[in-house]
This record gives sequence, C-alpha cells and structure tokens, in this order.
Amino acid sequence: MEKNNIILINNFEVGDPNKQQKVADMLEDFSKQILSKHDGFISTRIHKSLDGKKVMSYVQWKNEDAIEKMLNDPRAIIQMNDIASVAKVERTLYELVFAEKKIG
Repeated sequence: MEKNNIILINNFEVGDPNKQQKVADMLEDFSKQILSKHDGFISTRIHKSLDGKKVMSYVQWKNEDAIEKMLNDPRAIIQMNDIASVAKVERTLYELVFAEKKIG
C-alpha cells in the first residue's frame, strides 16, 4: 500500500554561523526553482537553529514516488550537491500521522 503525505526532513549542519543564511537561501532557491515544479510537491518549510549552526528543511510530498522522481532529476542532483558542499546533510523520510492547527 502506498503511503501518502510523506515528509522529507533534511538536517543541515553548517558549523559556522556565517554560513547558515547562505544555506537557507540556497534551500529557498532550490524549493522555488526545482521542488515546487515537481508533481507531488505540497510544501516546503525552512528553519534556522538559534545557535546558528544548523538549518532544517521540511518538505511535504504526496507520496514516495514523487520524492524518488525529484531525487533522480539531474537539476535537483546539481543543486543538492551544491548545498552539500557547504553543509553536511542528513535526510530522513517520515509519514505524516497527525497534524493540528489552532483556528482563531
């Protein structure tokens, strides 16, 4: 059975706080230019740690198939390699099981 609402969480360790904004900007460009153009893309959120050493991206996809297609896109590979040259990355896939939003 295919799982829906798959989240790709990428944790980037930049080490040097001077590189944190650069990585966040690279991820924003990556999302706008590559991710958002792929079928199955739902949303991206990019977070910077308060200590200046990490950046986290939370990318929601309709299913694992959509992620696989994006990961095999030559344009995505180039962008991911560029980001990896600035920060160490750890990727993990998650299935969304609960979300709550305050209304009002």
